[in-house]
Amino acid sequence: MEDLLAGVAGGPEAGFEPGDRVELAVTDQPDRLLVPNMAWVAAGGAIETIEDASGAPLRAAVDPAAGCLTLAGLGELIRDRWPSFWLEYRGPGRFRLVIEGVPPPTESEDLTTEQGVNIHPDPDDWLFLLGASRSSARLVEFQLALRAAGLATHGGFDRLICLPMVREMELLEHQIRTAKTVLRRFRGRGLLCDEVGLGKTIEAGIVLSELVTRGLVRSLLVLTPPSLVEQWQGELRRKFSLDCTVYDDPAFRAAGPEGWQQFDRLIASIHTAKREPHRSAIRARNWDMVIVDEAHHLRNRNTQVWRFASELQKRYILLLTATPVQNNLEELFNLVTLLEPGLLSTARQFQRRFVDRTDKLTPRNVDQLHELLSEVMVRNRRSTVGLHFTRRWARTECLPLGTEERALYEDVTRFVRRHLRNSDQRAGLNRMVMIALQMALGSSSQAAAGTLARLAEQPKLGEEEREELARLAGRARAQVGSSKADRLLEVLDELADKTVIFTQFRATQEMLHGRLREAGHDVALFHGGLSRLQKEEAIERFRGPAGILLATESGSEGRNLQFAHAVCNFDLPWNPMKIEQRIGRLSRIGQTRDVHVLNLVAAGTVEAAVLHLLEAKLSMFELVIGEIDMILGNLDDQREFDEMVADLWVQSDDTDDFGRRMEELGNRLIAAKEVYFQQRSHDDRLFGNRFAPEG
Repeated sequence: MEDLLAGVAGGPEAGFEPGDRVELAVTDQPDRLLVPNMAWVAAGGAIETIEDASGAPLRAAVDPAAGCLTLAGLGELIRDRWPSFWLEYRGPGRFRLVIEGVPPPTESEDLTTEQGVNIHPDPDDWLFLLGASRSSARLVEFQLALRAAGLATHGGFDRLICLPMVREMELLEHQIRTAKTVLRRFRGRGLLCDEVGLGKTIEAGIVLSELVTRGLVRSLLVLTPPSLVEQWQGELRRKFSLDCTVYDDPAFRAAGPEGWQQFDRLIASIHTAKREPHRSAIRARNWDMVIVDEAHHLRNRNTQVWRFASELQKRYILLLTATPVQNNLEELFNLVTLLEPGLLSTARQFQRRFVDRTDKLTPRNVDQLHELLSEVMVRNRRSTVGLHFTRRWARTECLPLGTEERALYEDVTRFVRRHLRNSDQRAGLNRMVMIALQMALGSSSQAAAGTLARLAEQPKLGEEEREELARLAGRARAQVGSSKADRLLEVLDELADKTVIFTQFRATQEMLHGRLREAGHDVALFHGGLSRLQKEEAIERFRGPAGILLATESGSEGRNLQFAHAVCNFDLPWNPMKIEQRIGRLSRIGQTRDVHVLNLVAAGTVEAAVLHLLEAKLSMFELVIGEIDMILGNLDDQREFDEMVADLWVQSDDTDDFGRRMEELGNRLIAAKEVYFQQRSHDDRLFGNRFAPEG
């Protein structure tokens, strides 16, 4: 409802078209009908004319204050029958009243439910259901009745009543079985250790949604690494209809520490939550449910974050990690203790009973250990669930910039680096804006031109700086050519019939849209400025006649595009997680064909250095979905990867120096990758196929 209201907030043309309908609610007064808010919004606050089926105006009294309309003689018209009433939008201020009749009582015709159950209606029941004894219920009353009926017919968790409400995805059998295992056997406290890419987030969402639907969870705290906060918020909202507040939301920040008590569903960076004053405020609340993603960060009980997690007051808790053990089996003990203290006895007794004295990673009494772990742990593997991901074929085009493009890039780069080194935090020249300018420059001159022009108008800057920025903006606007755009047009025919082109900037999108249309391509546009309905229309156009979806970064959030088979990164985010999210819209569970990835970068740019690092050191495009996150987590750096790149770039004297610094970062990535593979191999030996969910 809120989404629809938001869609029409800009006027009738933003959401209502001729033929659209809203249903009216009957009241205990025979001639009066209640009009929903969206009809008033579509009418611009005034319903001027109501017509009958033939187009003739009806005698209707409209009361906007009470939100109702009165039609003389309506009660006499319907008598003891209760049809459905609709207002059909015809134009600004004009609506048509549509009355849909009800089927007459029948003694011979059976009804069949969606589940195939035959019902033979009794005429007396028809008269009761359709007669004057029927009264309307408010939405909240209907929701309460629906929940009560659901709870009354589902005493246990053998059947999950939340599944019909899951949206925008096809649930897999192992995900449903995992959720049932957590709810039935683990009593809502479990360690989800699926291999990467199998949907631990989805499994946690099903468990959460089921408990919320049954009224067992009201307060929720999700703790994740900073890079996953927005992803969790989007997944829960789009797929499970669970709206959550993130810790950096303005309303939450305005509330201060009291926000942890005022908001019921919160998603926060675990690094923020463990620090005061947040830590004390979180500990003071009794949480119905706590979910910790990337829970391997809690393996060491001597750390501040483990102690913080152990102090949380919670009824249900889920820990998500693909690698519960890295250095020794004590790490497994620490995780299990957060779920079920005492299940593995004390740390000393656990060491004596289950850990080999000569090798801290080798277990003793394996069968007994597995039996205890099966009380809290579930682990799905690709080999056992029968899922096989299609391949990703990556190709990078590193293109030389034109003479004017190169000169502009170097001049803007010097300006940005100079101000970042001077720690210039004046209005308009803070670090975030300067980094965004550098990224825009790597995308297109058109994208950089807008940022430069806005900076040139900052009154707090000196006249000399404003003049320099204005000159750079003028040079950027004057550049109509683009080496990357030229190359894109040349290679498009080599890609699949459905190609998604990603860019971070609207100005670049507009430039590419013009170039592509001039070349005769049918293009669907997708960006954050579209309404919800417009976004759906863009996806449907891409599914149909359009061969190209030209999307900004918002296009990589929550959209499953498995029907496409090629993706082009026209510009590259500095964070590989965002690149992974783009490709993951196509290369994911449910994709039946190989996915081709084309990366376009300009030689000698930050983006070229980042992509070289990810390909040469990390072999990023050969990794399974989700593995890149595991590897970056092993860098043991609380900064986001793009922040690390930005720091190296600012500290560098020139391109060669930046290359050397990136090489050192690449060596760290190689080491982190090796650690991840060792963890994965050890977990396979330790757990095998033992912890599959119940059938």
